[in-house]
Amino acid sequence: MQHRHIYKEGNPRLIIIFAGWAMDAAPFAGLRRPGYDIMVVWDYRSSDIDWSCASGYAEICVVAWSLGVYSAARAIRGISSRVTLRLAVNGTMSPVDRLEGIPDDVFDGTLAGLDERNLTKFYRRVAGSRAAFESFSAKMPRRSVAELKEELASFRTEPILENEVDERWDRAVIGRDDAIFPPANQCRAWAKYPYSLIDTPHLPDFQALLDRYVVDKDMTGERFAAGESTYDSEASVQSGLVERMRVVMERASLPAHMCRRGSRTIEIGSGTGKLSKVLDGYAGRFGFVEMWDMASGAPLSGPMRKFRTGDAELIMMREPSGSADFIVSASTVQWFNSPSRFLCECLRVLAPGGCLLVGTYVEGNLAEVSSLTGRGLPLLSLADWLKIVPAGLDVALAEEYTEVMEFDSAIDIFRHLKATGVNSLGRGETGLRSVIRSFPASLDGKYRISYKPAILLLYKK
Repeated sequence: MQHRHIYKEGNPRLIIIFAGWAMDAAPFAGLRRPGYDIMVVWDYRSSDIDWSCASGYAEICVVAWSLGVYSAARAIRGISSRVTLRLAVNGTMSPVDRLEGIPDDVFDGTLAGLDERNLTKFYRRVAGSRAAFESFSAKMPRRSVAELKEELASFRTEPILENEVDERWDRAVIGRDDAIFPPANQCRAWAKYPYSLIDTPHLPDFQALLDRYVVDKDMTGERFAAGESTYDSEASVQSGLVERMRVVMERASLPAHMCRRGSRTIEIGSGTGKLSKVLDGYAGRFGFVEMWDMASGAPLSGPMRKFRTGDAELIMMREPSGSADFIVSASTVQWFNSPSRFLCECLRVLAPGGCLLVGTYVEGNLAEVSSLTGRGLPLLSLADWLKIVPAGLDVALAEEYTEVMEFDSAIDIFRHLKATGVNSLGRGETGLRSVIRSFPASLDGKYRISYKPAILLLYKK
């Protein structure tokens, strides 16, 4: 495999794009994501890669495209301890397959007839339209036909060994207009995983994908830090979620476990301390409570209480196995790059019989805002959350509900979002005035937004 950084500014996080067949780094030039360096990997004639090119990064996000999906699964074992997000785009884990990949006759026909003329035809099919192909041509890969033929043949000759691949993926993105990997085959291949159907040919808008699926963690921390002083007065939905979680804890008799001498509770995303105060009361003098947050200060202090500043998604990956009795989080994990990795790490960190309680937000949250801005978090549905629960966790509760907030004007909505740190407009907030003007009022003249919280209670077997 070959690799090249296309953007390197000393950021602590790295995005690795595994390109498709017949590609190099050129088509990806110009991609950016705040807080991340970006590297492209291509040429799958060999599955070997020297991962010293990724040394020094605390977090790695993998975006794999086309035949790069299977190639990434084989290659990233060497860096898997630092990989959070794994996004598969217009590809599957079965490169050549009648039902879940590229059909055999299509693949073999492409291989047998490969020459300069047919390569150009392939690139046209990848781009999907004349305008897209013209744009692609300006950054055309420069590789020989002989090299590409050898690369393509390797997918036919190398055996697919289950013990050589890492099959954990966070989400698949499937283009409805993909003319290389049939969309129906992709849907079959990813049926057990969260996936999204989008209007795109085989070659997607990679900048849009990075903006959509890779969390801008620096901005997230800045927004919540800026909204800390107004959070408690505005965050009624978030307060309601904490109250519902308190009831769940009471019904599950969790307070009795938390106050045992030596028990350890970890709160992820302690913020202004709404949930921290509940946990503090339950744990009492004998239970240990540890609070993590990247944007706020310590909400509690005292004996048996500890606060840690940092990215909880990464802190959890470094925690000792079997070291916690109870892990709890409210209104935080939706900001993680990889909910599936988070669940796997919680399973590892929990002691046998330990409990994980998560209050988060699911697909459809703030849909009114997202429909106008075209932006928003790539939230999972509750059904998708259940798909990613690892085998070692038993689901005791999984429920979602809807909370509608009412405002007198559209500007009040955006003031509310800013005051709570929940802002879907991204950096710069370009077009804010036009978005506000276009926000529709209800028949009664009120302006409404809908939150969709969800609660999951899981036990380690």
